[in-house]
Amino acid sequence: MKEFIKRRRLVPLAAWLAVYMALFVYQEIFEPEQVTIISCWLDELIPHVPAFVYPYLSWFPYIVVCAVLALRNLDDKDYRKAVLILVTGMNIFLLITYVWPTGLDFRESITYDTSTLSGWLMKFVQTVDTPKGVFPSMHVFVTLVLQYTLELQKEKLPGWGVFTGRCFAAAIILSTMFTKQHSALDVIAAIFMFAALSWAFEAALSGRGEKVRFRKEQVE
Repeated sequence: MKEFIKRRRLVPLAAWLAVYMALFVYQEIFEPEQVTIISCWLDELIPHVPAFVYPYLSWFPYIVVCAVLALRNLDDKDYRKAVLILVTGMNIFLLITYVWPTGLDFRESITYDTSTLSGWLMKFVQTVDTPKGVFPSMHVFVTLVLQYTLELQKEKLPGWGVFTGRCFAAAIILSTMFTKQHSALDVIAAIFMFAALSWAFEAALSGRGEKVRFRKEQVE
């Protein structure tokens, strides 16, 4: 167990997450002096659908399942790559949140039907989750990284498992817009950030691997 914790770098990751959450909560509690409202024409075309609160909340069990599978199945190289993408993206989000505070004004026009479970849940979620620090969407970015880890496990997971993950990922991403938790701009930015970071780390780690292989060949 100790070797597993050390190899997966769980202690430094736990320390980073604790600091990250403290900084995130601080930003949530204390209002910035000026907030940039994020919106685009696509947001006007997307209706508010309370039923999407269910896939939105499914993000939390989705995280747990994907994280456990990644810890168990990914080889060291793929695991390191996924962690680097995740940590770098979340740090970029936190930096943007502090340097350029963003927010939404969608919720002012929402009428909650609390006689239904979806309406009650939607009101609860939007009461505890303030419409601040929305760009890019961490909900979407983390989902993409976790689905990426599932795609790396295609040979170790049944086909239906990866397909189910894709369905959940798609529903979660759509839910961020249909619940009005995020602007389409937040979602697009998260997709671009994931694409850029995954390409960058894939190229960097592949290049590093080639250099190590070349040095071994020289020594031999």
